[in-house]
Amino acid sequence: MAKKTTKKQPAKKSVGRPKFEITEEVLASTETLMAKGLTKEQCAGMLGISVSTFMLHQAENSEFSDAIKRGEAMGIDAVTNALFENATVKKDNTAIIFYLKNRAGWVDKSETKIQEEKTITLDLTRIGINELSAIERAFEQSHIGASQGRKVPQIIEGVYEGSLADD
Repeated sequence: MAKKTTKKQPAKKSVGRPKFEITEEVLASTETLMAKGLTKEQCAGMLGISVSTFMLHQAENSEFSDAIKRGEAMGIDAVTNALFENATVKKDNTAIIFYLKNRAGWVDKSETKIQEEKTITLDLTRIGINELSAIERAFEQSHIGASQGRKVPQIIEGVYEGSLADD
């Protein structure tokens, strides 16, 4: 009788990335990456995982979420200290201005004065003597009225239009 030989099947290779596990090393790396100012998307890439996996672990794992927050705080702390030192110790004007704008409410104000001059030209060549006298009296009254009662009387309406109507 012949012996039946069974051939061993090779082990199945897993497809895709290995399962991501939160280890002490991953927590330390995450904290360091976030402290350097990387975004969550960039940090996920550096850890070799997708953004959705990163967000899932952040939502489900408090240690991972805390490492992210600690890292972000450490980065902000480092930059804030450097800015403060540049402003106070090194007397860097740019740092001083930036600090005051962001922490003390300073704003850039630019005042623009616009001066508008209007010139009104009256064609008095076709206005008769009577109308010119009426205009002159109206101007005289306006100066008197402006100085006494602050009310400027109306100048005779229709004088200019009337002279144009003769054309």
